[in-house]
Amino acid sequence: MQRDRLIDGYRGVAVLCVVASHALGYHFGTPPPIPRLAQPLAEIGVQIFFVISGYIITTLLLKEEARGGISIPAFYARRAFRILPPLFAYFIGLLLLRRLGVITFNPSTIANSALFTCNTGLTDCEWWVAHTWSLAVEEQFYLAWPLLLTILPRRTGFLVGLIAVLLTAYLLLPAHDHSNWLAFACIAAGALYACNDDVKAWIAKHASYWAWLVAAAAVFLPPLEAPRLQVLTPLAVPYILFASRELPLIRRVLESTPLNAVGLCSYSLYLWQQLFLTWTDVYPLGPPPIMLLPVVVAASYFLIEKPCARIGHRVSNWIKARPLHPAQADLDLR
Repeated sequence: MQRDRLIDGYRGVAVLCVVASHALGYHFGTPPPIPRLAQPLAEIGVQIFFVISGYIITTLLLKEEARGGISIPAFYARRAFRILPPLFAYFIGLLLLRRLGVITFNPSTIANSALFTCNTGLTDCEWWVAHTWSLAVEEQFYLAWPLLLTILPRRTGFLVGLIAVLLTAYLLLPAHDHSNWLAFACIAAGALYACNDDVKAWIAKHASYWAWLVAAAAVFLPPLEAPRLQVLTPLAVPYILFASRELPLIRRVLESTPLNAVGLCSYSLYLWQQLFLTWTDVYPLGPPPIMLLPVVVAASYFLIEKPCARIGHRVSNWIKARPLHPAQADLDLR
């Protein structure tokens, strides 16, 4: 899939929202009301990531389907090589720093994160891995979604119904710091945009700067004053992202080189910012120099994330080129 500079720019915006929220809300001890205003940014950034992820993964699967069929093992291979090596490198870094006395935590928290359970509320995930709740959401969704995509006759109807059920659950069930219902709905909204040409055409037709600003306000203001109004987020974020294609000023900013550069390394930045941007008094030996963050992120992206993603694509192509068992061939060609 050719890189989409607009989407890469929004990836950059999303991760910068997380960084700004943690830096202003925790690390730098900024005076009120800045921490309160910064707090929603992390949640908004993650919601943008969810919609983008649902859109991109579904688009790639649909293109693969059009070329002859979706290979489930090949998909899982790509995801594993994309997600796991940078994540495990982060875990190793945490364990080394714990050994050196720079940070403290119970090692079981890394096992909980590695099993993608940090979004369940059933396991203990301390600060250093707490942000991997969002990875857990994505991996749980993608464990099922490619399989469903190969068998569902009416994908749009399924996704609309799924979003409606998730948002109803969000409204009716007790609230939590991170809502799985809202998170899954955002991923499903991205997948819906990828699947349905009518949704794409409607957003393109109704794109305007005023509507874009209203949608942005609908995403940013509810966490401050009316949390339950975040039910609008899975509807507003896709509009914000994809209406931008029709809005030259916004598109020019999103496609700028600096934002695209941040977007390309957004996964590594998302992982490692958690180590650097918490309260300074939690480090027994003092906080690590913030200037090391871009160095660590660059090393993670260029030495681990990018090479492993290439290996994942090679493994994926090898899997798709292998002779298939008849039952698997039948599944892939549905």
